[in-house]
Amino acid sequence: MDTTLAAVTLGASALVAHHHIAWPLLLRAAARRAAPPSPPPLPEQALPRIALVMPAYNEAAVVAEKLRNLAALDYPRGKLRVILACDGCTDDTVARARAALAEPVCAGLEVERRDLRPNRGKVAVLNATIATLREEVVVLTDVSAMLPADALRRAAAHFADPALGAVGGTYMLDAPGSDGEAKYWAFQRAVKRGEAALGAPLGMHGAFWAFRRRAFAPLPADTINDDFCLPMGMALRGWKLAYDTRIEVREAERSDPAMEARRRRRIAAGNAQQLLRLPPLLHPRHRGIALAFASGKALRVLMPLLLLVALCGAQLRAPASGCFALLAGIGTLSLVAGLAGIALGARAPRPLAVAGYVLAGHVASGIGVARYLAGRDRRPWRRAAEPAVG
Repeated sequence: MDTTLAAVTLGASALVAHHHIAWPLLLRAAARRAAPPSPPPLPEQALPRIALVMPAYNEAAVVAEKLRNLAALDYPRGKLRVILACDGCTDDTVARARAALAEPVCAGLEVERRDLRPNRGKVAVLNATIATLREEVVVLTDVSAMLPADALRRAAAHFADPALGAVGGTYMLDAPGSDGEAKYWAFQRAVKRGEAALGAPLGMHGAFWAFRRRAFAPLPADTINDDFCLPMGMALRGWKLAYDTRIEVREAERSDPAMEARRRRRIAAGNAQQLLRLPPLLHPRHRGIALAFASGKALRVLMPLLLLVALCGAQLRAPASGCFALLAGIGTLSLVAGLAGIALGARAPRPLAVAGYVLAGHVASGIGVARYLAGRDRRPWRRAAEPAVG
Protein backbone atom coordinates (compact mmCIF):
# COMPACT_ATOMS: atom_id res chain seq x y z
CA MET A 1 0.00 0.00 0.00
CA ASP A 2 2.81 2.41 0.94
CA THR A 3 4.64 1.60 -2.30
CA THR A 4 1.53 2.25 -4.39
CA LEU A 5 0.85 5.54 -2.58
CA ALA A 6 4.45 6.64 -3.06
CA ALA A 7 4.39 5.77 -6.79
CA VAL A 8 1.06 7.56 -7.37
CA THR A 9 2.24 10.62 -5.42
CA LEU A 10 5.55 10.81 -7.30
CA GLY A 11 3.78 10.34 -10.63
CA ALA A 12 1.29 13.11 -9.88
CA SER A 13 4.09 15.38 -8.63
CA ALA A 14 6.12 14.76 -11.79
CA LEU A 15 3.17 15.69 -13.99
CA VAL A 16 2.52 18.82 -11.92
CA ALA A 17 6.18 19.83 -12.29
CA HIS A 18 6.15 19.07 -16.02
CA HIS A 19 3.05 21.18 -16.62
CA HIS A 20 4.13 24.16 -14.51
CA ILE A 21 7.92 24.17 -14.96
CA ALA A 22 9.40 21.85 -17.60
CA TRP A 23 6.79 22.51 -20.28
CA PRO A 24 6.93 26.34 -20.04
CA LEU A 25 10.74 26.17 -20.17
CA LEU A 26 10.59 23.98 -23.29
CA LEU A 27 8.14 26.38 -24.91
CA ARG A 28 10.36 29.33 -24.06
CA ALA A 29 13.35 27.59 -25.61
CA ALA A 30 11.32 26.76 -28.73
CA ALA A 31 10.10 30.35 -29.01
CA ARG A 32 13.71 31.59 -29.04
CA ARG A 33 14.30 29.86 -32.36
CA ALA A 34 14.51 32.13 -35.35
CA ALA A 35 10.95 32.98 -36.35
CA PRO A 36 9.99 32.20 -39.95
CA PRO A 37 10.25 35.26 -42.17
CA SER A 38 7.10 37.31 -42.40
CA PRO A 39 5.29 36.82 -45.70
CA PRO A 40 5.68 39.83 -48.00
CA PRO A 41 2.63 42.05 -48.38
CA LEU A 42 0.35 41.18 -51.27
CA PRO A 43 -0.18 43.68 -54.07
CA GLU A 44 -3.61 45.30 -54.09
CA GLN A 45 -4.93 43.16 -56.95
CA ALA A 46 -3.87 39.92 -55.20
CA LEU A 47 -5.62 40.64 -51.90
CA PRO A 48 -8.39 38.08 -51.29
CA ARG A 49 -12.01 38.98 -50.67
CA ILE A 50 -12.69 38.75 -46.93
CA ALA A 51 -15.88 38.14 -44.99
CA LEU A 52 -15.44 39.39 -41.43
CA VAL A 53 -17.93 37.67 -39.13
CA MET A 54 -18.82 38.99 -35.66
CA PRO A 55 -21.24 36.90 -33.61
CA ALA A 56 -22.74 39.20 -30.99
CA TYR A 57 -24.78 38.65 -27.85
CA ASN A 58 -25.67 41.80 -25.87
CA GLU A 59 -22.71 43.90 -27.02
CA ALA A 60 -24.40 47.32 -26.81
CA ALA A 61 -21.55 48.73 -24.72
CA VAL A 62 -18.86 48.15 -27.38
CA VAL A 63 -20.51 47.54 -30.76
CA ALA A 64 -20.29 51.18 -31.93
CA GLU A 65 -16.60 51.40 -31.05
CA LYS A 66 -15.96 48.11 -32.87
CA LEU A 67 -17.66 49.28 -36.06
CA ARG A 68 -15.62 52.50 -36.03
CA ASN A 69 -12.52 50.35 -35.55
CA LEU A 70 -13.42 48.22 -38.59
CA ALA A 71 -14.06 51.33 -40.65
CA ALA A 72 -10.46 52.39 -39.96
CA LEU A 73 -8.93 49.15 -41.28
CA ASP A 74 -6.49 49.50 -44.16
CA TYR A 75 -8.16 47.11 -46.60
CA PRO A 76 -9.92 47.76 -49.92
CA ARG A 77 -13.59 48.43 -49.16
CA GLY A 78 -14.65 46.50 -52.25
CA LYS A 79 -12.97 43.36 -50.91
CA LEU A 80 -14.34 43.44 -47.35
CA ARG A 81 -17.80 42.52 -46.15
CA VAL A 82 -18.73 42.60 -42.46
CA ILE A 83 -21.46 40.36 -41.07
CA LEU A 84 -22.77 41.35 -37.63
CA ALA A 85 -24.72 38.31 -36.47
CA CYS A 86 -26.77 39.31 -33.43
CA ASP A 87 -27.75 36.12 -31.64
CA GLY A 88 -31.04 36.90 -29.92
CA CYS A 89 -29.74 40.10 -28.28
CA THR A 90 -31.95 41.46 -25.50
CA ASP A 91 -30.26 44.86 -25.29
CA ASP A 92 -29.66 47.75 -27.73
CA THR A 93 -26.90 46.07 -29.77
CA VAL A 94 -28.79 46.32 -33.07
CA ALA A 95 -29.95 49.92 -32.52
CA ARG A 96 -26.49 51.12 -31.52
CA ALA A 97 -24.92 49.35 -34.49
CA ARG A 98 -27.41 51.05 -36.82
CA ALA A 99 -26.62 54.45 -35.29
CA ALA A 100 -22.86 53.92 -35.59
CA LEU A 101 -23.14 52.91 -39.25
CA ALA A 102 -24.92 56.21 -39.96
CA GLU A 103 -21.86 58.15 -38.77
CA PRO A 104 -19.59 59.66 -41.47
CA VAL A 105 -16.59 57.67 -40.19
CA CYS A 106 -18.33 54.41 -41.16
CA ALA A 107 -19.35 55.58 -44.64
CA GLY A 108 -18.51 52.97 -47.25
CA LEU A 109 -18.10 50.09 -44.81
CA GLU A 110 -20.23 47.21 -46.11
CA VAL A 111 -22.03 45.73 -43.12
CA GLU A 112 -24.78 43.15 -43.20
CA ARG A 113 -26.75 43.00 -39.95
CA ARG A 114 -28.44 39.73 -39.10
CA ASP A 115 -30.82 39.88 -36.16
CA LEU A 116 -31.17 36.18 -35.33
CA ARG A 117 -33.90 35.00 -32.97
CA PRO A 118 -34.16 33.16 -30.68
CA ASN A 119 -30.71 32.88 -29.11
CA ARG A 120 -29.21 29.71 -30.59
CA GLY A 121 -25.57 29.70 -29.47
CA LYS A 122 -22.36 30.99 -31.02
CA VAL A 123 -21.38 27.81 -32.85
CA ALA A 124 -24.83 27.43 -34.42
CA VAL A 125 -24.53 31.06 -35.59
CA LEU A 126 -21.08 30.39 -37.06
CA ASN A 127 -22.18 27.21 -38.82
CA ALA A 128 -25.21 28.92 -40.38
CA THR A 129 -23.41 32.14 -41.29
CA ILE A 130 -20.25 30.64 -42.79
CA ALA A 131 -22.34 28.27 -44.92
CA THR A 132 -23.73 31.34 -46.75
CA LEU A 133 -20.36 32.95 -47.52
CA ARG A 134 -18.56 32.97 -50.86
CA GLU A 135 -15.46 34.98 -49.94
CA GLU A 136 -12.13 33.18 -50.09
CA VAL A 137 -11.06 34.13 -46.56
CA VAL A 138 -13.18 34.37 -43.40
CA VAL A 139 -12.17 36.41 -40.36
CA LEU A 140 -13.72 35.81 -36.94
CA THR A 141 -13.41 38.54 -34.32
CA ASP A 142 -14.95 39.43 -30.97
CA VAL A 143 -16.98 42.62 -30.80
CA SER A 144 -14.95 43.81 -27.80
CA ALA A 145 -11.58 43.28 -29.56
CA MET A 146 -10.01 46.25 -31.36
CA LEU A 147 -7.89 45.44 -34.44
CA PRO A 148 -4.77 47.23 -35.67
CA ALA A 149 -5.25 49.03 -38.99
CA ASP A 150 -3.05 46.55 -40.87
CA ALA A 151 -4.56 43.37 -39.35
CA LEU A 152 -6.34 42.19 -42.50
CA ARG A 153 -3.42 42.93 -44.84
CA ARG A 154 -1.00 41.04 -42.58
CA ALA A 155 -3.39 38.09 -42.28
CA ALA A 156 -4.09 38.04 -46.02
CA ALA A 157 -0.37 37.80 -46.82
CA HIS A 158 -0.20 34.38 -45.13
CA PHE A 159 -2.74 32.93 -47.54
CA ALA A 160 -0.28 33.22 -50.41
CA ASP A 161 0.80 29.80 -49.09
CA PRO A 162 -1.80 27.40 -50.58
CA ALA A 163 -1.21 24.92 -47.75
CA LEU A 164 -2.15 27.40 -45.05
CA GLY A 165 -5.55 26.88 -43.46
CA ALA A 166 -5.60 29.56 -40.76
CA VAL A 167 -3.63 32.34 -39.10
CA GLY A 168 -4.18 34.03 -35.76
CA GLY A 169 -3.02 37.22 -34.10
CA THR A 170 -1.78 37.87 -30.60
CA TYR A 171 -3.94 39.20 -27.76
CA MET A 172 -3.34 42.18 -25.47
CA LEU A 173 -5.43 43.54 -22.58
CA ASP A 174 -6.00 47.29 -22.50
CA ALA A 175 -6.80 47.17 -18.79
CA PRO A 176 -6.03 43.89 -16.98
CA GLY A 177 -8.26 43.25 -14.01
CA SER A 178 -5.24 42.29 -11.87
CA ASP A 179 -1.48 41.69 -11.94
CA GLY A 180 -2.26 37.99 -12.04
CA GLU A 181 -4.42 38.37 -15.12
CA ALA A 182 -1.74 40.46 -16.87
CA LYS A 183 0.88 37.80 -16.10
CA TYR A 184 -1.47 35.05 -17.24
CA TRP A 185 -2.03 36.61 -20.68
CA ALA A 186 1.67 37.38 -21.08
CA PHE A 187 2.27 33.69 -20.38
CA GLN A 188 -0.44 32.65 -22.86
CA ARG A 189 1.19 34.73 -25.61
CA ALA A 190 4.52 33.07 -24.86
CA VAL A 191 2.81 29.66 -24.98
CA LYS A 192 1.37 30.43 -28.44
CA ARG A 193 4.81 31.45 -29.73
CA GLY A 194 6.34 28.24 -28.39
CA GLU A 195 3.55 26.04 -29.75
CA ALA A 196 3.88 27.64 -33.17
CA ALA A 197 7.62 26.96 -33.13
CA LEU A 198 6.98 23.29 -32.27
CA GLY A 199 4.47 22.73 -35.06
CA ALA A 200 1.33 24.83 -34.80
CA PRO A 201 -0.46 27.04 -32.28
CA LEU A 202 -2.99 24.99 -30.32
CA GLY A 203 -6.10 26.93 -31.22
CA MET A 204 -6.33 30.65 -31.85
CA HIS A 205 -7.12 33.69 -29.73
CA GLY A 206 -10.83 34.08 -30.45
CA ALA A 207 -10.44 37.86 -30.53
CA PHE A 208 -9.12 37.63 -34.10
CA TRP A 209 -8.21 34.86 -36.49
CA ALA A 210 -8.63 34.18 -40.20
CA PHE A 211 -9.09 30.99 -42.18
CA ARG A 212 -9.52 29.77 -45.71
CA ARG A 213 -13.24 29.19 -46.25
CA ARG A 214 -12.77 25.78 -47.89
CA ALA A 215 -10.79 24.62 -44.83
CA PHE A 216 -13.90 25.09 -42.66
CA ALA A 217 -16.03 22.19 -41.44
CA PRO A 218 -19.13 22.74 -39.25
CA LEU A 219 -18.84 21.95 -35.56
CA PRO A 220 -21.38 20.27 -33.28
CA ALA A 221 -23.65 23.03 -31.96
CA ASP A 222 -22.68 22.32 -28.34
CA THR A 223 -18.96 22.99 -28.96
CA ILE A 224 -17.61 25.25 -26.21
CA ASN A 225 -14.18 26.42 -27.38
CA ASP A 226 -14.77 26.97 -31.09
CA ASP A 227 -11.53 28.94 -31.40
CA PHE A 228 -9.70 25.72 -30.50
CA CYS A 229 -11.82 23.07 -32.18
CA LEU A 230 -12.16 24.82 -35.55
CA PRO A 231 -8.43 25.39 -36.22
CA MET A 232 -7.35 22.06 -34.72
CA GLY A 233 -9.90 20.27 -36.92
CA MET A 234 -8.19 22.00 -39.85
CA ALA A 235 -4.80 20.77 -38.62
CA LEU A 236 -6.12 17.19 -38.40
CA ARG A 237 -7.29 17.51 -42.03
CA GLY A 238 -3.79 18.49 -43.14
CA TRP A 239 -3.92 22.29 -43.18
CA LYS A 240 -1.04 24.38 -41.81
CA LEU A 241 -1.67 26.94 -39.05
CA ALA A 242 0.28 30.15 -38.39
CA TYR A 243 0.61 32.60 -35.51
CA ASP A 244 1.52 36.21 -36.33
CA THR A 245 2.71 38.23 -33.34
CA ARG A 246 2.69 41.41 -35.47
CA ILE A 247 -1.12 41.39 -35.42
CA GLU A 248 -1.72 42.82 -31.95
CA VAL A 249 -5.40 42.70 -31.06
CA ARG A 250 -6.44 44.69 -28.01
CA GLU A 251 -9.25 43.72 -25.64
CA ALA A 252 -11.34 46.77 -24.74
CA GLU A 253 -13.50 45.10 -22.10
CA ARG A 254 -12.17 45.09 -18.55
CA SER A 255 -12.81 41.96 -16.53
CA ASP A 256 -13.48 41.64 -12.82
CA PRO A 257 -12.72 38.59 -10.65
CA ALA A 258 -16.24 37.15 -10.94
CA MET A 259 -16.29 37.59 -14.72
CA GLU A 260 -12.81 36.08 -15.05
CA ALA A 261 -13.82 33.08 -12.90
CA ARG A 262 -16.86 32.41 -15.11
CA ARG A 263 -14.74 32.68 -18.24
CA ARG A 264 -12.14 30.28 -16.88
CA ARG A 265 -14.77 27.75 -15.79
CA ARG A 266 -16.19 27.88 -19.32
CA ILE A 267 -12.73 27.44 -20.87
CA ALA A 268 -12.05 24.51 -18.53
CA ALA A 269 -15.29 22.83 -19.58
CA GLY A 270 -14.18 23.35 -23.17
CA ASN A 271 -10.79 21.80 -22.43
CA ALA A 272 -12.51 18.69 -21.09
CA GLN A 273 -14.68 18.54 -24.19
CA GLN A 274 -11.64 18.92 -26.45
CA LEU A 275 -9.85 16.07 -24.75
CA LEU A 276 -12.86 13.79 -25.23
CA ARG A 277 -13.57 14.84 -28.83
CA LEU A 278 -10.11 15.32 -30.31
CA PRO A 279 -7.99 12.40 -29.04
CA PRO A 280 -6.36 12.00 -32.51
CA LEU A 281 -4.33 15.12 -31.63
CA LEU A 282 -2.43 12.95 -29.15
CA HIS A 283 -1.18 10.58 -31.87
CA PRO A 284 2.66 10.66 -32.14
CA ARG A 285 2.45 11.31 -35.90
CA HIS A 286 1.45 14.88 -35.02
CA ARG A 287 4.77 15.30 -33.20
CA GLY A 288 4.96 18.83 -31.74
CA ILE A 289 1.19 19.27 -31.82
CA ALA A 290 0.71 15.99 -29.91
CA LEU A 291 3.32 16.97 -27.32
CA ALA A 292 1.74 20.39 -26.86
CA PHE A 293 -1.78 18.98 -26.58
CA ALA A 294 -0.71 16.41 -23.99
CA SER A 295 1.52 18.77 -21.96
CA GLY A 296 -0.78 21.77 -22.10
CA LYS A 297 -4.46 21.12 -22.72
CA ALA A 298 -4.75 17.51 -21.49
CA LEU A 299 -2.79 18.07 -18.29
CA ARG A 300 -4.70 21.28 -17.63
CA VAL A 301 -7.91 19.25 -17.47
CA LEU A 302 -6.35 16.79 -15.03
CA MET A 303 -4.35 19.33 -13.02
CA PRO A 304 -6.83 20.02 -10.16
CA LEU A 305 -6.99 16.27 -9.45
CA LEU A 306 -3.23 15.81 -9.84
CA LEU A 307 -2.55 18.68 -7.42
CA LEU A 308 -4.83 17.15 -4.81
CA VAL A 309 -3.25 13.71 -5.21
CA ALA A 310 0.29 15.13 -5.04
CA LEU A 311 -0.37 17.26 -1.96
CA CYS A 312 -2.40 14.71 0.00
CA GLY A 313 -0.05 11.85 -0.89
CA ALA A 314 3.01 13.87 0.12
CA GLN A 315 1.41 14.80 3.44
CA LEU A 316 0.61 11.16 4.18
CA ARG A 317 4.14 9.98 3.33
CA ALA A 318 5.99 12.95 4.88
CA PRO A 319 6.55 11.42 8.39
CA ALA A 320 8.47 8.50 6.87
CA SER A 321 10.45 10.23 4.11
CA GLY A 322 12.51 13.39 3.76
CA CYS A 323 11.72 13.50 0.02
CA PHE A 324 7.99 13.48 0.63
CA ALA A 325 8.36 15.95 3.51
CA LEU A 326 10.04 18.34 1.04
CA LEU A 327 7.24 17.82 -1.50
CA ALA A 328 4.64 18.40 1.22
CA GLY A 329 6.39 21.60 2.28
CA ILE A 330 6.56 22.95 -1.27
CA GLY A 331 2.91 22.11 -1.84
CA THR A 332 1.78 23.68 1.42
CA LEU A 333 3.77 26.87 0.85
CA SER A 334 2.37 27.17 -2.67
CA LEU A 335 -1.17 26.72 -1.37
CA VAL A 336 -0.65 29.30 1.41
CA ALA A 337 0.82 31.79 -1.09
CA GLY A 338 -2.14 31.29 -3.40
CA LEU A 339 -4.68 31.72 -0.61
CA ALA A 340 -2.86 34.85 0.58
CA GLY A 341 -2.89 36.27 -2.94
CA ILE A 342 -6.63 35.68 -3.20
CA ALA A 343 -7.33 37.13 0.26
CA LEU A 344 -5.25 40.27 -0.32
CA GLY A 345 -6.69 40.89 -3.79
CA ALA A 346 -5.42 44.14 -5.33
CA ARG A 347 -3.16 44.72 -2.29
CA ALA A 348 -1.18 41.51 -2.85
CA PRO A 349 2.51 41.78 -3.83
CA ARG A 350 3.11 40.54 -7.37
CA PRO A 351 4.41 37.02 -6.42
CA LEU A 352 1.36 36.44 -4.22
CA ALA A 353 -0.96 37.95 -6.85
CA VAL A 354 0.35 35.50 -9.45
CA ALA A 355 0.11 32.57 -7.01
CA GLY A 356 -3.45 33.58 -6.19
CA TYR A 357 -4.37 33.87 -9.87
CA VAL A 358 -2.92 30.41 -10.59
CA LEU A 359 -4.73 28.85 -7.62
CA ALA A 360 -8.03 30.52 -8.53
CA GLY A 361 -7.53 29.29 -12.09
CA HIS A 362 -7.11 25.68 -10.96
CA VAL A 363 -10.18 25.93 -8.74
CA ALA A 364 -12.20 27.38 -11.62
CA SER A 365 -10.82 24.66 -13.89
CA GLY A 366 -11.88 21.90 -11.51
CA ILE A 367 -15.37 23.37 -11.25
CA GLY A 368 -15.62 23.80 -15.02
CA VAL A 369 -14.53 20.24 -15.77
CA ALA A 370 -16.89 18.85 -13.13
CA ARG A 371 -19.80 20.90 -14.54
CA TYR A 372 -19.09 19.67 -18.05
CA LEU A 373 -18.89 16.02 -17.00
CA ALA A 374 -22.13 16.50 -15.08
CA GLY A 375 -23.78 17.89 -18.22
CA ARG A 376 -24.35 21.40 -16.83
CA ASP A 377 -22.30 23.49 -19.32
CA ARG A 378 -24.14 22.76 -22.57
CA ARG A 379 -26.46 25.75 -22.96
CA PRO A 380 -26.30 28.50 -25.61
CA TRP A 381 -23.54 31.05 -25.18
CA ARG A 382 -23.74 34.26 -23.20
CA ARG A 383 -21.18 36.97 -22.61
CA ALA A 384 -18.66 36.26 -19.84
CA ALA A 385 -19.76 39.49 -18.17
CA GLU A 386 -23.21 38.02 -17.60
CA PRO A 387 -23.72 35.45 -14.85
CA ALA A 388 -24.88 32.07 -15.98
CA VAL A 389 -28.15 30.75 -14.65
CA GLY A 390 -28.17 27.40 -12.90
